Amino acid sequence: MATVNYQLQKIAGDLFIKYDSDERTYIEEKVKNFKLSLKNYFGTNVSDVVLFGSFKRDTILPRKFDKESDIDVLIVFRDTEQGYTPETYRNRLRRFAETSYFSSKVVKDHPSIVLEMSNIKFDLVPCKIESILWSTTYQIPDKSGSWMDTDPKGFNEKLTEANNRFNSIVKPIIRLLKRWNAYENYPYLSFELEQIIADMYFKGDNFQTGFIYAIKNLPTSDLVGYQKRKVEVARKNIEWVEEYLSRQSQDKATEVVNRILGLK
Repeated sequence: MATVNYQLQKIAGDLFIKYDSDERTYIEEKVKNFKLSLKNYFGTNVSDVVLFGSFKRDTILPRKFDKESDIDVLIVFRDTEQGYTPETYRNRLRRFAETSYFSSKVVKDHPSIVLEMSNIKFDLVPCKIESILWSTTYQIPDKSGSWMDTDPKGFNEKLTEANNRFNSIVKPIIRLLKRWNAYENYPYLSFELEQIIADMYFKGDNFQTGFIYAIKNLPTSDLVGYQKRKVEVARKNIEWVEEYLSRQSQDKATEVVNRILGLK
């Protein structure tokens, strides 16, 4: 009889895009081709292409578990290209995407241009670098049409530290909660959910207790009605998980866990 802890560990592993998997190979090949397309289109006007986000953190889900999984890309323009407004950069990236990937879907989002192909989606974020003395700052568009500072590596480092501190369960629990979030039509923004879980305290937890703790402590103050109801339903189901565990019924508890995650 498989325990809830074992089942959650197994599911979290299934939610990881493994390094030798066909899906990761496909993504890496698409990224390679994408960088070549950028170079062919922009020439030397682009100084760097930086992958960041969930793909770099190993918290991205396979697309069969999350249809909104995407690859976040910073497009860093050279100093000579940095006199333009953020909107000008976004328009240039949109024209690049429409020209180089004319059969794919291209839409403006904030602060990015979304390029969606059949089995992969790129979030293209224009970026410029501000250098003052020995300090270098990445800047991306803000909501007011100006620039704001960003640290593409900062959260990655914070999450890695938390994952190491809590016995390597934080990233797996993030993947589990992101699967729940996708199944429930995204009551939370994906990155927001990662930040919430990275701030949680998993001292002494395993997959089972950490998963239960995370769902019980999801904040709802900033959610609207239907989003709050999604969390409330998850918490009610967690109560049933705990009830079945108290009865020593691992099978029943596992059934409810699978129901929470939308899995058979």
